[in-house]
Amino acid sequence: MTSFASHYKGLNAQSTDNEDEDYPPQFTTLNHEIEKSKWSHIDDLDEFFTRVYHYHQNHGMPSLIFTEFLNLFQIMFLSLFSIFMLECVDYNTLFQNQHVISDKKNNSIVEKRSIHDVIFPMDQCVKNIGFRIWFAIVIVIIFWLFRLIKAIYNIARYAEIRSFYISALNIHTSDLPNITWHEVQEKLLQLQKKHHLCVHKQELTELDIYNRILRFKNYEVAMVNQGLLPPKIDVPILGQLILLTTGFKYNFEFLFFWGPFAPFQNCYQLRPEFKIYSKRADLTAELSKSILILGILNLILSPVIFVWQLLQFLYNYTELIKRDPSVLGSRRWSNYGRLYFRHFNELDHELDGRLSRAYKPAILYLSSFVSKFLAVIAKFFVLTFGAIFAVLIILTVYDEDVINVEHVFTVISITGAVAGIARSLIPDENFVYFMDQMMFQVLAHVHYMPDSWKEHANSYVVRDEFVKLFQYKFVYLLEELFSPLITPFILIFWLRPRAVNIVDFLRNFTVDVVGVGDVCSFAQMDTRRHGNPRWLSKTNNKKSYQARNGKTELSLIHFVHTNPKWKLPVESMAFIDQLKDQAIKEVSITEENNMTKTLDTNQISASTNKQNAENSLNKSLYHLQSLVYNSTIPNNLIKSINHQQPLNLQTQSQEITGQMPRGAVSRIEGPLFTNKQQTLLTIAQASTLQLSSQGLPLLPGPSIANALESSLDMCFSALYMHELHRKYHHGDYIDLDNVKEENDDETENIFEMNQKRPLLGSNNKKSKYTHEANEESESDDEDDTNLTVTSYNENAYLTSNRVNTLKLAHTTQPNNFNANV
Repeated sequence: MTSFASHYKGLNAQSTDNEDEDYPPQFTTLNHEIEKSKWSHIDDLDEFFTRVYHYHQNHGMPSLIFTEFLNLFQIMFLSLFSIFMLECVDYNTLFQNQHVISDKKNNSIVEKRSIHDVIFPMDQCVKNIGFRIWFAIVIVIIFWLFRLIKAIYNIARYAEIRSFYISALNIHTSDLPNITWHEVQEKLLQLQKKHHLCVHKQELTELDIYNRILRFKNYEVAMVNQGLLPPKIDVPILGQLILLTTGFKYNFEFLFFWGPFAPFQNCYQLRPEFKIYSKRADLTAELSKSILILGILNLILSPVIFVWQLLQFLYNYTELIKRDPSVLGSRRWSNYGRLYFRHFNELDHELDGRLSRAYKPAILYLSSFVSKFLAVIAKFFVLTFGAIFAVLIILTVYDEDVINVEHVFTVISITGAVAGIARSLIPDENFVYFMDQMMFQVLAHVHYMPDSWKEHANSYVVRDEFVKLFQYKFVYLLEELFSPLITPFILIFWLRPRAVNIVDFLRNFTVDVVGVGDVCSFAQMDTRRHGNPRWLSKTNNKKSYQARNGKTELSLIHFVHTNPKWKLPVESMAFIDQLKDQAIKEVSITEENNMTKTLDTNQISASTNKQNAENSLNKSLYHLQSLVYNSTIPNNLIKSINHQQPLNLQTQSQEITGQMPRGAVSRIEGPLFTNKQQTLLTIAQASTLQLSSQGLPLLPGPSIANALESSLDMCFSALYMHELHRKYHHGDYIDLDNVKEENDDETENIFEMNQKRPLLGSNNKKSKYTHEANEESESDDEDDTNLTVTSYNENAYLTSNRVNTLKLAHTTQPNNFNANV
């Protein structure tokens, strides 16, 4: 493997005959002349930092303790209540299939039933329990005892974390809601210098902490990015289904990360044989056997797990569906979507914050697809079922005995639910939809999507692909309900044949970082090794080593935003500087064009306006403006924006800092306040005066250092990166002469090669996969992550995009939207 300048060492990706060179260097312990404290030289820093993070996010011990014990109580209650309803209730008496015997002479007397009449005595209830129920009880007891031991262990460990927060970090439980994770992390970095939490390094970095907390999650994100996950199965009529259920994820993590036969021998080190190419065949056979055994075990336990899933579904959602049937028509980000949109080194609360902000524009985008046929059918169902529901309700109000008629209550429940669901399918006739703008609003927050989505947002093909990432709630519930029955077959017939791909992935994309251990090489966000030339990275690596869809570049930008004090490696700093230089050049071009507009020549003025409209920086600002109005920003900022007056940045920053509440900030992404520094949005601020003359309102000054500004800055950075990528892809890119097309012979996908060829290092350049890759490289690289649509005419897109941008001011927007285009 080609060596590269970094603070970590990579593993050889190609075959080698010298097995001694394949073994990684061993850690060496540093001798520090500092008195060892209780928190010095922690054995398992992965678990320790993870618990520190969860302790902070859950605001201390009370919620953690209650969560553990309430989960135990829930298991016990669901089990006992289900057995009671199956074996201890006299349903013949309950349903009045027989009279109630209530006198001492055993005479049948029809009278009002009591609770005692429909419940069997305890001894008879025990006799009714059959072998299958006893078998289920034994399994539940074993599972409950396991959870009890785990709960006690977790509480004991969190008690240590509580002591650590109080004694070492000097943070009390009552202060946790008022402290961001970034502040806790800063204290951890300072504590390393005093107590040496990690024995292998003198100082820790922000990236070290993230790598330890997200060690295995980064592998999952990389596998999704490289096409190894999720399971995709073609089903007749239904088409392609993505089945990344919670049950499959649990089994996958058990197999490859923390199970007894996992490739990782402990939490921070890959088994040495997985780093040796010559052991590839043996490891593939071993891994295939483990997958087969786990699949068979899942198949044996699937009936019990399915019944448990069914009970949880009934107890959790029956009341909710009865009260609000439209909840089934709501949407959520799928498990696949959460991994697809996740950056490398992104914590849970950071991901949740981004996806929560993207939820509303995603709903509006999907609501833009109106089916007249479906609307007509929905109106018919609303009328018919609503009429039946209304009549029965009126009769019940008039005479409550109507409810005692057999199945009347059932009819009321069903008709009300159907009418509610059908009503949710009727579109709002007064809403004006703008699909392209909604898609760009989604992109600003999720940061990833194929180019074809942005260009053809109004296509039903794009909509169907987006739905796989943003699924209906009832689809998610059905997937989880039937997951116990489906997961065994996915393990045996889908995952098992791909064992060799996973072995190759772990060997090729694992690096040994000093003081951290073995981590996914993508998690280092090295743009030279895993960057993509089409996303501004300077790299000559094979395409199979490049992250798709700009994942490396955007992850690096996001990490810099959330950790502004992180000392970037030389290569990463060069990439960030190159991006800023590109933005500065575009600002200069805009200024030059505006100076040209002062000439009294209509032709030159029209040409200048066209150049400004095609400017990537300006187009990103156009897409960002709608986010400004949909965000919660101080009223004085909105007033300044609407009046298009420049902001007094210093005074405004001090005013916001003084007014910002210090409460419920534990889930803030990054620091709450930062020192003023140059970002892409600050560079763009230099051109907003010129843009305001074209109809774009001024944006709030990015030197206003707060959490909102950081979020908007990251939104703008993502939009700008995608605009640069689109321009380069379409051949209209400025100042990128140094970026060259990848060699077509190096565009092979690593997993396709392994499926076709026995050796990873084979030099068979005439493989049909190479030819296919060459054809795909003409349209784009693997950035589109297998989500493709039919190619459309580029010129038509560019023209419609400019027209739609001008139409933005005439679409339905919030009341404070005063753009003058």
